[in-house]
Amino acid sequence: MMLKTGLFLGLTLIALILSATFLPDDALQSMRTWITSDFEERHVSESDKVLTNIFRVDLTQSESNPTRVSLDVEGEHPDGCEYPVIVSQSRRGNIVNVEVYREVPVDVFCPMILKPYRGTIALDGDFEPGEYTINVNTHSQAIEI
Repeated sequence: MMLKTGLFLGLTLIALILSATFLPDDALQSMRTWITSDFEERHVSESDKVLTNIFRVDLTQSESNPTRVSLDVEGEHPDGCEYPVIVSQSRRGNIVNVEVYREVPVDVFCPMILKPYRGTIALDGDFEPGEYTINVNTHSQAIEI
């Protein structure tokens, strides 16, 4: 019984090896390309948007007319990874939304330490007199110009 099982497995292995050697070259090339492309696509494009924890936002208004506004922001990054800080902002009417974050690849392990953050952000556009709400990540602040 054991001899029959061993013989069967041996013949199966030989058949697999022989069938693989008779594949056309273009079939093997296309398989290699597919595997490489899939691997590169997954590892290049996958990253997490890691928001900076914001503790304090101080607003500075220019004396010019129209008024310009800048923010002095303090907080911390939730991990010890060294990736560039990205600041994006959008504005709808009198509401200004600012995001401070880093894009960290999903396959990177970061040290579990808090890293301080301090930055100055010049808000886009001019500010006419009125009330505004400034949102920086989860921090919100109302101002009057």
